[in-house]
Amino acid sequence: MKIIATIALFLTALIWGVSYSAQAAANEFLQPLVFVCLRYLIGTFLVLIPAFAIHRKLPDKRLITGGIACGICLAGGEILQQFGLLYTSAGKTGFLTALYVVMIPVIAFARERKFQWRIWSAAALSVIGSYLLCAADMNGKLNIGDILVLLCAVCFAFQFIAIAEFAPKAEPLMLSGIQFFTVAVISGITALVSGETWHWQNITAGYIPLLYCGVIAIGIACTVQIAAQKFVAPATSSIILSTASVFAILGGWLWHGETYSLRDLSGCAIILLAVILVQLPHSQAEK
Repeated sequence: MKIIATIALFLTALIWGVSYSAQAAANEFLQPLVFVCLRYLIGTFLVLIPAFAIHRKLPDKRLITGGIACGICLAGGEILQQFGLLYTSAGKTGFLTALYVVMIPVIAFARERKFQWRIWSAAALSVIGSYLLCAADMNGKLNIGDILVLLCAVCFAFQFIAIAEFAPKAEPLMLSGIQFFTVAVISGITALVSGETWHWQNITAGYIPLLYCGVIAIGIACTVQIAAQKFVAPATSSIILSTASVFAILGGWLWHGETYSLRDLSGCAIILLAVILVQLPHSQAEK
């Protein structure tokens, strides 16, 4: 079962990595907020329907509160990421988003004041890697898309912290469904307020990336992740899922014909190293 679960986690990472390319493709047909709303509405139904079928009861107050808190952070991350994809590549988005893994222990340090060399080494590597990947020229300028994706990574870091707070005493599928619905509501209301259009012809034109991101990347991949992580150690699971950033580069190359310089790829490699380093168990990383 452990081998099957490990394969399932790699499949999840592949699905998530390719989803960045699907999101970039969706921007050609749908406006960002509309896409995020529709994507998460689809994901909500695919997750909540089996959750209600299994448990046959309404969520309690703590579960609803936790789902909304996680959903607010997730909404910020998804919206910033989708707008970022208007200005930067799918591959770069995958690696910059992965920096949330490094940001989590840095945020924890700010709260607990406990120094660990591997965390600050990973943080330093992530800064170097981000500079190499994002600097538009030798003057080191970042484009707006890179900045938005970096901010999205901050939101995802806080979402992970919120999940760690509420998940231990919550039913995973129900918690996921509530946070997905929260994302759909926030992005939907924001889309209406900002004047984004909901034309049916645009929705039907972008149905392939929409269904991929809603059905496969959320409905299927998130469910597979929850099931598979019961049989694989947390550190191992995290490292496997980190390979989504590598699949993001491959997806961008195959789907959009994106090209990357040696400098870009060096930045990607350094970021991946930082992400893996920060997830190593203490007994291995601090020997």
